[in-house]
Amino acid sequence: MASRRSTRASLLPFTIFMVVLGLVFFASSASASSPSAPSPSAEVELICHTDNTSECYPKIFQPTEEFQLVHDDQELPHGLHVRLNINTGKKEAKINDPTEKNPELEGLPVDRSIVVVDSETPEEAQIPKDAPKYEPVGAVKQPKEESGEFYTSLEYVKKGPHGSDLPMDEALEFLEDISHDIYYGLKITETFDTVKSLFCLMIDPKTPAPSEGAVPRDQQAAAIISGALQNNPTALEEVTKVWPQLMDSSCRSLHKAPQLKVRDGFYASFVRSPESSGAADHDVLRAANKAKAQVAAIKGLVKSPTIRDDFIANKGMDRLLEVLAPEDTQWETAQRKAGQLVLDSFLDEKMGADVGVWPLFKASEADRSKRIADRVSDENWKVAVKSIMEKNKGDTSHWSKDLYERLDAHEKAQLKLVGKDEL
Repeated sequence: MASRRSTRASLLPFTIFMVVLGLVFFASSASASSPSAPSPSAEVELICHTDNTSECYPKIFQPTEEFQLVHDDQELPHGLHVRLNINTGKKEAKINDPTEKNPELEGLPVDRSIVVVDSETPEEAQIPKDAPKYEPVGAVKQPKEESGEFYTSLEYVKKGPHGSDLPMDEALEFLEDISHDIYYGLKITETFDTVKSLFCLMIDPKTPAPSEGAVPRDQQAAAIISGALQNNPTALEEVTKVWPQLMDSSCRSLHKAPQLKVRDGFYASFVRSPESSGAADHDVLRAANKAKAQVAAIKGLVKSPTIRDDFIANKGMDRLLEVLAPEDTQWETAQRKAGQLVLDSFLDEKMGADVGVWPLFKASEADRSKRIADRVSDENWKVAVKSIMEKNKGDTSHWSKDLYERLDAHEKAQLKLVGKDEL
């Protein structure tokens, strides 16, 4: 009995040791199995501004379900909920939860009614009674150094080719080059005598033959007028002011020959030498080039409503139509220029045309006989353009196709206003 008690007593320390050992083992196992706090992976690229590693942070922001500070140089992944902390002024972000409700907005009333807000009508500016008219064109800027040769050439042209032996051709060539400048283009048109001299040169039926390699004076004068008016509304306004006076003036002539009135010369036929007359090839080319230059000048002039209406009233469109008649290929460029003038000036709104001015096919003419006669004249354009279009069937982008289609559509619209007895 004593021996058994002694054995139990000796085993007691061992039992206690095993129990303690088991508890320690269980605790360590539980500790090992519990999740640890996340730590930055060794592969995450960090940004460190100091030597203190505790102040480093990931280059790419690591979002959680709680808002965290976003550093200025951190990259934000897409799809996060980002806000600006109004207390700190710092940007914060977290994982976006579409179902999350903002507790700060709870309890606030929500008004879903629609309110129509009338836009304020701006008050009209009070313009003084005698205020100068607003000019959208603006002042033409003067160059720092003006060309002395320009004014010398201008004087030569102003005096005309019938004065003393002046270098007229050189002066015209210089003015043609400089006329595209807005400032000098305006200066060319500011003086009536200069404009008149250029018109007289352009319409001269007896322009002398140029020296070899030179451009005839009539073509040079037309090119100067065209260049001065191109994209230069102020210059066009100057010509418009003197247009009636210009048309009523006369050109000087040599040897007491009858003076040519500018209006008569300007509205004279563009095609002076029919091909049937057996004109030399170089004469045909010269006539075509003169017509081309004059068409370019007219295109710039008819941008003025005043000049355009005068041009139409004096059968100027019939003179342009004559350019489409010759079949010689040397006339093709002049014909294309004439077609483009009609498109850009009368039929194509995108090019600034005032549609409805011409052709009218005279639906608005009160006099029946005049209406029918003038309609025939307008329809001649369709006939001429159609003839050119049919010769160029293979070219779908040819100018004649667009022009014919627009003329045809415009005529159909106008004829709806005419009585059936005239159709």
